[in-house]
Amino acid sequence: MIWGVYYKNSNRDVRKDTLTGMAKAVNGSRERTHQYIRQNFGFACQELYSNECCLHGDDKSYNSIVFQGTLYNIDELKKLVYVEGKSLNSAHLVSLLYRMFGERFVEKMRGKFAFALYDEENGVFLLGRDRVGIEPLFIFENEHKIIFGSSVGFIVGHPEVEKVLNIEAIHQYLLYCYNPSLSTVFKDIHKLRPGHILIHRPGTATINKRFWKLSFANLSRVDEREVREKLLEMLRDAVRIRIDSHSSPGVFLSGGMDSSTVVSLMSGIARQPIHTFSYRCRKESFDESRYAGIVSDYYHTKHTVVEYPPEEVESISELVKFMDEPFCDVGINLATNILGKAAYGNVSLVLTGDGGDELFGGHPVYLADPVGRFIDRVPGFIKNPMLWMGLRLRDSEKKKDFRVKWKRFSISIQFPQSLLSHRWRIYYTQDEIADLLNRELLSQLEDRDPYKTMLMINDEADGLDYLSRSLYSDYQTVVGFYLRRMDLLRHYGIESRFPMLDERLIQYGATIPSMMKIRGRSDTKYILKKTMEDILPGEIVHRKDKLGHSIPLKNWMRDDARVKSFMMDILTPESLKKRGLFDGSTVSKYIEEHLLKRRNHSHRLWALMVLELWLREHYD
Repeated sequence: MIWGVYYKNSNRDVRKDTLTGMAKAVNGSRERTHQYIRQNFGFACQELYSNECCLHGDDKSYNSIVFQGTLYNIDELKKLVYVEGKSLNSAHLVSLLYRMFGERFVEKMRGKFAFALYDEENGVFLLGRDRVGIEPLFIFENEHKIIFGSSVGFIVGHPEVEKVLNIEAIHQYLLYCYNPSLSTVFKDIHKLRPGHILIHRPGTATINKRFWKLSFANLSRVDEREVREKLLEMLRDAVRIRIDSHSSPGVFLSGGMDSSTVVSLMSGIARQPIHTFSYRCRKESFDESRYAGIVSDYYHTKHTVVEYPPEEVESISELVKFMDEPFCDVGINLATNILGKAAYGNVSLVLTGDGGDELFGGHPVYLADPVGRFIDRVPGFIKNPMLWMGLRLRDSEKKKDFRVKWKRFSISIQFPQSLLSHRWRIYYTQDEIADLLNRELLSQLEDRDPYKTMLMINDEADGLDYLSRSLYSDYQTVVGFYLRRMDLLRHYGIESRFPMLDERLIQYGATIPSMMKIRGRSDTKYILKKTMEDILPGEIVHRKDKLGHSIPLKNWMRDDARVKSFMMDILTPESLKKRGLFDGSTVSKYIEEHLLKRRNHSHRLWALMVLELWLREHYD
């Protein structure tokens, strides 16, 4: 993890105890911490796992840098700076790249990274973040200084930074169960956007410069066979460069196409048996561990299946400590923690299939989009009665029940079509937000477009069809949500890597026509299935019942005494009144309707629970 302070146009010194205090705010530990302090700046880093972060100060070149992440083309980069075969850390290598290529050096780097660099000779300060945003980087800036850190905790640990809640970011969190905007839950602290570098030169305003943008405008004209051959070659390369220095990597294996593909391609490369980890919920229509077992048996992995019982829900009280911002999907963050505990002591590196849905069009929302556009054109006298009936359906205990889909569709179709796939991911109408928030907070949101962030990102997309524009948008938003759950593994000393988020693979995927990603009305990930059909077991390639990290939370909230009690203990009228954010009667209505199965409010209630626990840990 990295952090530091830079003073603009000033000879003010950074105090060593300031950097130390910032670290204490995150983890209370000074172990494996390194600092480098010069006039008007100070950098620090703390190792969480081998080669994850490093620091370099060079009096000869006047470049100082702190770096976090992994460069997958390190041998290629050494050749560029004429140090082939020489031992040097990533920070030193990046310093040499900057010396040779200037601000364009970042374009040469392939991997996951966040860094701060100070060019003392020219007085230039830079912050940078990898193309996809795998490594986090947060910033506080005013007219005098820039404070940065790979965790928000470093920044709020600085004595001159005040914790003030950002109601707009909380609003975004409520809408999507995560905050997709560049602002954070704390005012004046924001995220550096992926694929950007921040540059400050003496006497000038800070600029954010984009060094990589994903484009869907240049579609491939080759036939399907050539696409499959090229895709397999690139998938193999993306896996290979992420494991060749590790003898016994692990994989979080769901039994879906993406993680199964990673295991299959690893099987011919890894030097030692592959460790795979899956979880299981013993509930009808929620347990898909059988498919992970099929893949494990086929490739002879060392497989661990972990039970996911209802009482595991309570572990969120500890997990919020490691979240820079609240985010919630009980099948994502808690499941990751369960798998992390199982992997701890067995592996130091895990690979996942994250990014495959965006690469190949696998999210169910991509199928909902064309249906929604059709329904939007249906006359109101036909459409409105159908939606009215859908809104009044009682909930079902099953995951993939027609009533559940109809009801969810009837709600989501109300949101603007211009939101693209995000319209299916929103959990509140603006009238419902008005009922939930207290009057004072609501007044702060007046005249603010709640969809501004998503619409701005959607407008950047250059694809020729709805799917490609949705995929571009998801790379800027939803991908970050999934990546942050993998950050939760850091406190176990486990590094995570993502072959499906390889930048070269992503850019190639953007040239594949949408009709090769979704064939017909329902065949998602078509080109991946065709690519892997002679490699993966047929039961994996042709399965139709993928759930996507689902657990029966809605049922546990209703039927499991321990989970129900946990919810009621957090969302008490007293705690809601003390917090002063939400209307207690509205929250009570959500609880009552959920318990009586009138509506499924599990996502809303879980989001409110996570937010309350997060605020207790990071704000109170």
